[in-house]
Amino acid sequence: MDESLPRFAIEPETVIGEIVRSVDSSCATIDITALLEEVFCYRSQRRTLAEVLHTDAELLTSGRPEGPRTVERLIRALQAKGATGLVLPRCGKCGRQRPLTALADGRRICRSCANRRQVQANPCGICGSIDYAGRDRDGTPRCRAHPPGGDIDPAVELAGRLAGPTGLPIETAVAAIRAVARNRGGQLRLLWAFEDHPDLLSGGGAKGPPKTGALARALINRGATGVQVPRCPLCDRAAELRLLHQGQRCCGRCWLARHREVCADCERLLPVGGRTFDGKPVCVGCRQADPFNRRRCDGCGQLRVVKARTGDGRALCSTCHDIPRARCATCGELGPCRFVTSEPPRCLSCCAKQRKEANCVGCGNWRRVNNRTATGEPLCGNCGKKPKPCDGCGKVYRVSARTTDARALCQTCWAKHPAARQPCAACGSVERLYHHGLCAACAAPRSLHRALAGPDGQLRPELEGVYTALLRLPPHASLRWSNRRPTHRALLQALAAGTGPITHESLDPLAPAQIVDHLRALLVAGEALPERDEQLARLERWATRTVARVPNATERRLLTHYTAWQPLRRLRRVRPGRHITVGQSDSVRMEIRNTVRLLEWLHGGGIPLAEATQDHIDTWLSQGSTQRHWVRAFLLWTSRSGHSRPLTAPAHGSELSFNVIAQDHRWALVRRLATDHQLAAPDRAAGLLVLLFAQPPSRITRLTTDHVLDTGEHVRLRLGREPVLVPAPLDDLLRELVTRRRGRSTIPPSREPTWLFHGIYPGRPMDPSSLSRRLRAIGVQPRQARNASLMDVASELPAYVFSRLLGYCQQTADNWNTEASGFGPDYAADLTRR
Repeated sequence: MDESLPRFAIEPETVIGEIVRSVDSSCATIDITALLEEVFCYRSQRRTLAEVLHTDAELLTSGRPEGPRTVERLIRALQAKGATGLVLPRCGKCGRQRPLTALADGRRICRSCANRRQVQANPCGICGSIDYAGRDRDGTPRCRAHPPGGDIDPAVELAGRLAGPTGLPIETAVAAIRAVARNRGGQLRLLWAFEDHPDLLSGGGAKGPPKTGALARALINRGATGVQVPRCPLCDRAAELRLLHQGQRCCGRCWLARHREVCADCERLLPVGGRTFDGKPVCVGCRQADPFNRRRCDGCGQLRVVKARTGDGRALCSTCHDIPRARCATCGELGPCRFVTSEPPRCLSCCAKQRKEANCVGCGNWRRVNNRTATGEPLCGNCGKKPKPCDGCGKVYRVSARTTDARALCQTCWAKHPAARQPCAACGSVERLYHHGLCAACAAPRSLHRALAGPDGQLRPELEGVYTALLRLPPHASLRWSNRRPTHRALLQALAAGTGPITHESLDPLAPAQIVDHLRALLVAGEALPERDEQLARLERWATRTVARVPNATERRLLTHYTAWQPLRRLRRVRPGRHITVGQSDSVRMEIRNTVRLLEWLHGGGIPLAEATQDHIDTWLSQGSTQRHWVRAFLLWTSRSGHSRPLTAPAHGSELSFNVIAQDHRWALVRRLATDHQLAAPDRAAGLLVLLFAQPPSRITRLTTDHVLDTGEHVRLRLGREPVLVPAPLDDLLRELVTRRRGRSTIPPSREPTWLFHGIYPGRPMDPSSLSRRLRAIGVQPRQARNASLMDVASELPAYVFSRLLGYCQQTADNWNTEASGFGPDYAADLTRR
């Protein structure tokens, strides 16, 4: 704010309060600031009053009829509040204390004296008598004996001229005219305008007086035909024509566009949006950016530009002002709309789309015009908001906010500034407010209710669980769901528009899947939904979509039957409380995917599965990778069940000894994870479990605190039937993980989690693929490191022992023992034979 401005311009309310209390001690208990805002809506009025009282404070007590009428209005308002030392000004003519509504010779006078003065100053132009009754169409004064227009009734005369073209009875037309122009002078002006311009109500309304538009609407409302509401002659828009431009009336927008001046701040040729204290013109943007023209919002209490006023006169900024909701006339959507009362309502998106498009002179792209240069060239939204040096850090950023002293701050500096924190209008806590004068904690419930409410504004009973679960989030996280992110808000609105209870099945078809999974996890954590095996559910949905690709209907039904009763049935028989692993899911996906490809290949060659031979299968297998061997189980099943000839495929195997890391590299990784304290404890513990105990990420992520047996002196980990002793420093890492009761989720689950490796979703463990990515980021390749560890363990321990210690089945342990034996005396010869 300009420090050179006088104090009465910067703080008019404070200056007026000090002056009033200095001249009348009875005003000490009156809230003068609130009274000023109630009596004088515009701050310019309060600045003028402060300047007058600063110059001559005796106007409050002397009774002199001088100064603006705001002095009298202030005294009357203070006397109504109990002031006793103030004196109302007396009329400059009659000396009575009456409302002084007129001005004569620099002194204020009452209405009676002003009327007498007007009569005496306007003798009749015909007889010279002092009995003023108005002026004729030439501007000559007339007395009551010779009234303007003679003895005619202008309303009846005009109605007679309008009755024929409009199809209205004369009585109806007279009623419309008198409803618009209540006195004889206004009716005469309409009559004279119609005589001069007969097309006044059929397209030429811009040539008539201001009441022409109101008369046209009044006639149309009474059933008139052939009447047109005047449109702006410059933009052809239906609007109020209140201003004159080159002899004809136009709308305010066109008048401003043709009366431009160079802004005193930005030096661009723009419509005048206001003036500085010394009278220099400024554009709308610069006027709003200047704290001199701001006032405290009645909603949030911050010094902002007033955007709107409520019915009770409360001034609201753009953040606190709620845009009225209506159904958009363009897209039909129900939401915040412009022009709700004046024109067909349009939502914010449709309003933006209706802006003109042009090539932006800043970036050269074809964009909607959001701003213009000083010479009128178009600018898009990004180029129109130029970054400026921040007054806090000096870096060039876009201005995020301005302080009361007009310092422009970037987003980072504004977040640190004390002025960014204000008391919440609801709870009173001092912090950064979100909107409508509310902190995030108070705004979240209202915003969430608005997002989940139906067209009637009510919340469906089935959505109470969703509402409660999202309210358990931190306030800003809840607001991201309900207000800030369009995809999240669209998901909530889809739930609000639905019917029936919220179940896993009702969430499955919604999109996007990642956001739906997040919401599902929040509902499960809040016990609004029961827990289920998401890995299995995703696999079942994927299998349904993939099997549908099979072109032959008979073979499609056959594969559907096989999928449901073979691979998926095996996975569904997992013990209660346990979920399938990513590896199990990937194996089934590989099998179904390759089976579908085989059936597609056979269909492309015109070969039904029932007629396929082993030669056909071998040809298909030879044309691809060894992954095609996954069709073996399906072919054996069709052969046994009689759906095909006897067919088979090689068993899918792997050379495990080739997919390992060197033992010296393995032990180097162990030493690094044991000593590098810069790494995260979960990453170190998971890496050591892979390198020392051959545990895959899918098992590591399912470990709970119940698997850790801590006696105080030693730590044992239950990986199989028998717990295994954990060496240092892995034992301390496991103790640290046990004490961590919460992971990276934003809310705690309803039941205390027991996972050692917490995921981002509440109550869920870390995803195995996420753990694998984290291990690879620190140099541990999970599969190769696990295989190397298994090879080492299998070469040292019998299969029966390490299967019970590490949790592997006996068959897997035997296979690894066989593989490890290749590292004996016959390893070189066996490797040569390969």
